Amino acid sequence: MDASAAPPAPGAYRRLLGYVFAYRGVFILALLGMVAAGLTDAGFAALMKPMLDGSFVERDPEMIRLIPLALLAIFAVRAVAEFASNFGMTWIGRRVIRDLRRDMFAHLLRLPIAYYDHVSGGELLAKLNYHVEQVAEASTRALTTLVRDSITVVALLGWMLWLSWELALFILVLGPVLAVMIGGISRVFRRYSHRIQDSMGQVSHVAEEAINGQRVVKLYGGQDYEARRFAEVNERNFRNFVRLEAINAANTPIVQLVLACAVAAIIAFATSGDRLESVTVGTFMSFITAIGLMLSPVKRLTNVNAELQKGIAAGESLFALLDTPAETESGQRILPAARGDIRIENLRFRYAENLPPVLDGVDLTIQAGQTVAFVGRSGSGKTTLLSLVPRFFTLEEGRILIDGQDIREVTLASLRAQMAFVSQDITLFNDSVARNIAYGETGEIDLPRVRAAARAAHALEFIEALPQGFQTRVGENGVLLSGGQRQRLALARAFYRDAPILILDEATSALDSESERHIQAALETLMQGRTTLIIAHRLSTVERADCIVVMREGRIVEQGRHEALLARDGAYASLYRLQFADARPSGAGGD
Repeated sequence: MDASAAPPAPGAYRRLLGYVFAYRGVFILALLGMVAAGLTDAGFAALMKPMLDGSFVERDPEMIRLIPLALLAIFAVRAVAEFASNFGMTWIGRRVIRDLRRDMFAHLLRLPIAYYDHVSGGELLAKLNYHVEQVAEASTRALTTLVRDSITVVALLGWMLWLSWELALFILVLGPVLAVMIGGISRVFRRYSHRIQDSMGQVSHVAEEAINGQRVVKLYGGQDYEARRFAEVNERNFRNFVRLEAINAANTPIVQLVLACAVAAIIAFATSGDRLESVTVGTFMSFITAIGLMLSPVKRLTNVNAELQKGIAAGESLFALLDTPAETESGQRILPAARGDIRIENLRFRYAENLPPVLDGVDLTIQAGQTVAFVGRSGSGKTTLLSLVPRFFTLEEGRILIDGQDIREVTLASLRAQMAFVSQDITLFNDSVARNIAYGETGEIDLPRVRAAARAAHALEFIEALPQGFQTRVGENGVLLSGGQRQRLALARAFYRDAPILILDEATSALDSESERHIQAALETLMQGRTTLIIAHRLSTVERADCIVVMREGRIVEQGRHEALLARDGAYASLYRLQFADARPSGAGGD
């Protein structure tokens, strides 16, 4: 996401603070601790005057007795206050991270499919991990520094003004100078923070691709190519970090140098002429102590600017994600258990306004219980058409009706509850076999039903041979299983779903010949009484379909049964002959 699309920095920080203020009780206690801790520095500086003038100059016995007690009281208050502020804000910070990740993940689950076509998984993982941690720094630790150290600086300035407004004037004139410096540095910090976050997303993206595609990388000898790709984005990330740290490293010494000039001027002014006689030792040392105590909070305040700007930049990125519109829930009605009648009327669709249409005037009627296969060359619109049935994309023109109801008028949950899907690209989760089969169940799963689904998918035998049977974890995307086993688990998931509409995308492509025969038989059982939509790549698998729909350039050019389409000698017959010729053994004669 482009950072320019994000809210402006003040708005972003207000939203960050909204997550902090959700825990206002703990925040108030932490805030009181910050205030008390900030005031103790001014209290210590103030204690210097009576300690020197009363104890060492005037030798007041009462003052000599009270000063140690006052000193202990100040540091006791400071210890309690710092614990309250530090632990309280750390407690809040971890909850801000938890809440942001929860909200982001929940929103990611609701984003439309089209969003994931333009944003890599690596970038999203960087947001969930790296960016969120930066946001927590800005909303808690940076806030602690801002509040506590600002109070410390203000209290010390107040004390210095009370001691001598003339001496304090040297410090006050530096305020506008420092404000201009920090303002300019803030803009640079934010710019480089955006660049760092973008480069972190690229680092995650390249690494994720190489890790997920390790078999292709090894087989095709792509190690050097991937190493160069990673080195480029890693170097870009390094340069941006170094530039940011160079600015940050120069920031603090410059501010301290400006303050040192002010201290030197104060000492010269206070010790010149008659002023040396009018300023007591206690007053002067209290003033110098206040300046010394001010240096550390000023240093932290200048350093916190870097963390604050990085956090704001990260917040802008996160809120740009959270502000991305979720799937359009236009429907209000619940679609009851469907019979499976599907009617497609004058359907037109394109992925972007500047792209040609993928579907252009598709009309089709499918009776409940029919098996309809969609065939055609790559790019003909088969996958897009079937992706519109569960509303993975928003319809532009035309309608899709299920049992006479426009799918835009029913809720997404009730619409998709009527469908099961099996693809050649299997998605399994690093959970138990049983949970993968009963995916979507939030409570206790029906184990007898899971077992029956596995048996129907011809998966029961290999599942029972696993170390823990149905409770065996399958690894990331089923990496611990063979391709055929993964395919049969996906098929078992469809059996378990028991939906009236079944969508198949060459569901037997990953199986060996023996398993394919068993699964074809299981599929025939599964398809009985269900409306089945098949994306067919191998025409031999759909010869028995009730209707074969031939697509070309987003239009339906033919439809009918296998024998009728062959007899017509049109587009389907041409595709069939082409596949038959490709499959014919080398040297075979005849047509």
